[in-house]
Amino acid sequence: MKLTLLGSAALFLLQTLSTAQAATNDHHHGPTEKPNILFIFTDDQDARLNSIDYMPNLQKHLVKQGTIHRNHYATIAVCCPSRVSLLRGQYAHNTNITDVSPPYGGYTRFNKLGLGESTLPAGYHTSYIGKLMNEYSVNNYNNPKPKGFDYQDQLVDPYTYVYNKPVFSKDGEAPVYYKNAYQTDVVHAKGLEALKKHRHSDKPFFLWIAPMAPHGQFKMGDNGSMTTEPPVPAARHAHLFKDVKIARTPNFNPKQQTKTASFWKELSHLNTTIVEQFDEIHRNRLRALQSVDEMIGSLFTELEHQGKLDNTYVVYSADNGYHIGQHRAYPGKCGNIEEDINVPFIIRGPGIPKGKISDVVSAHHDIAPTLLALAKGSQFVPEWVDGGVIPLTKQLQKHPKPVAKESFAVEFWMDSSMPEFYPELKLSGSNVYKTLRVISKDYNYMYSVWCTGEHEFYNLKKDPYETTNVYDHIDPQLVNRLDALLLVLKTCRAEACRDPWRILHPDDRSVKTLADALHHKFDKHYTQFKKVAFAECSPFFSLPNEQPVVGQHFLANRTLNDDQQFPKAKKVEKTIQKILRSSITQHPTDGIVDKDDIDEVIRLQKLVPGPDNQGLVGATPLSDDFETLATPVPEELVNSNINWVKHGYYTSFGN
Repeated sequence: MKLTLLGSAALFLLQTLSTAQAATNDHHHGPTEKPNILFIFTDDQDARLNSIDYMPNLQKHLVKQGTIHRNHYATIAVCCPSRVSLLRGQYAHNTNITDVSPPYGGYTRFNKLGLGESTLPAGYHTSYIGKLMNEYSVNNYNNPKPKGFDYQDQLVDPYTYVYNKPVFSKDGEAPVYYKNAYQTDVVHAKGLEALKKHRHSDKPFFLWIAPMAPHGQFKMGDNGSMTTEPPVPAARHAHLFKDVKIARTPNFNPKQQTKTASFWKELSHLNTTIVEQFDEIHRNRLRALQSVDEMIGSLFTELEHQGKLDNTYVVYSADNGYHIGQHRAYPGKCGNIEEDINVPFIIRGPGIPKGKISDVVSAHHDIAPTLLALAKGSQFVPEWVDGGVIPLTKQLQKHPKPVAKESFAVEFWMDSSMPEFYPELKLSGSNVYKTLRVISKDYNYMYSVWCTGEHEFYNLKKDPYETTNVYDHIDPQLVNRLDALLLVLKTCRAEACRDPWRILHPDDRSVKTLADALHHKFDKHYTQFKKVAFAECSPFFSLPNEQPVVGQHFLANRTLNDDQQFPKAKKVEKTIQKILRSSITQHPTDGIVDKDDIDEVIRLQKLVPGPDNQGLVGATPLSDDFETLATPVPEELVNSNINWVKHGYYTSFGN
């Protein structure tokens, strides 16, 4: 079955809720109340830099009334692939959406590959407000029109990452802009309006609200150059947090570099001026989140007004984490460090413990099957889903498709680290890696294999800030288990992702954890597995490049670089890459843009006017009649057929 991103966004989750409920009704000969689901999803919000501590409504309504899952992770630390993995319930190596723009990601890729052809059936009323996905623009907003939701109102490029130029397309209609309005306030107003429409309806709803905050802002210069700026807060929040600084943890700007692979080795110790700039960036991120926090307060007030709060699951999360100065890194994401992959995941609702912290290990691809199970449709979780059901409630603790017990993989395929706000920073070295995380009450390991052949091993139980790479000193019996586990997870599918030990020990069901596998009786068994390695540093997923593969891992196999080992796979892979390269726009670095073209792009981009006074935008929240501010985007811009990716959008900053 083909799914749009929006079909993915509601995933099989919403696509099967009605089917699941119909079956439930048949069994019980009467209606069963379905829970509502409100999903609030921010962009680039950290879990490790304490941003949620500065959000009072989030604390009041979610943290104190729900459960924080502090061991929740994104398995790829960049927006578009992470969002697809989350709502598709799969690793990026299975969605094969691995980048933020063409040819390996973005709206065009979805449609070129024929993934934009299905809609959702009835059962839940579904709405989507805010950031959709990269490359959805004023030029292709209805080509094709996004499907999958009953109501949708999405940000469109090239203004998605501009706080004071909010531009939206509603249900595939011509884009409109809201002059002198603050983007998050418009998302807030639209989300609240969508919720209010359910005041007199008993039909359950799934409402997904995706503000762009606290993502950095894009800026096009007068010469056509693309840069990023720190997030811009609403005027009413610009004065806050003047004394707040980034926590000076052991991995913050260390005197001796703590990351030893690829481009990380090149990062120099940061001077005082740069650190002060980083602190201000951190403050602006917190300020930008205040509008999100106000939205949370409004949504809960409305749920209480409707009397639906007790039957609504409210989920708060982000697409990926963020780093600022950790391991000397300039602001950004895209790494395998905890700051980038550990993300907020907070949930409240029926049966969810209040005011609790959970240490259960979970990842983004577990969210969709979990919400489906909460909606009483657990038996309809498709077999191909990589994720499992998080034991949020007592009922879900006995689910037949549980979340992976303690392990997951993190993966990345890009040719740069994508630092933000500092265009003068130039780093060499690929950003292609496979990382294994294994977390239990007795151990906490990060093991990584880079395409450069470099390895990392951090024992986070003893070294929670990843300050010492001890790969050269670990027990060989431990590393061969980790290599074997990563071997499975780096290309796993479905059940193999939830229980990789079944692949490694098909005849011994007693092995369920790393601790079980470390028994000395298995020492000889693990000598047969080859080590994970890359043939080359390629900024896209290629199965033959990431060897060995499950089922071809024994010592009897040919050497890793022997093309005869995977003749069919290599042929298929080459064909796929040829199709992609010929049919989808390449990165802007693949071509030269002439000056006349640049001048035209600058002129067109300015057809949507900025605010009359930047410093006053967001001085007060929007009123209920905010839609009277909507003004159609000039037709000249809509009809221009500008390829914004070609002009530097996305490809330099990691969105």
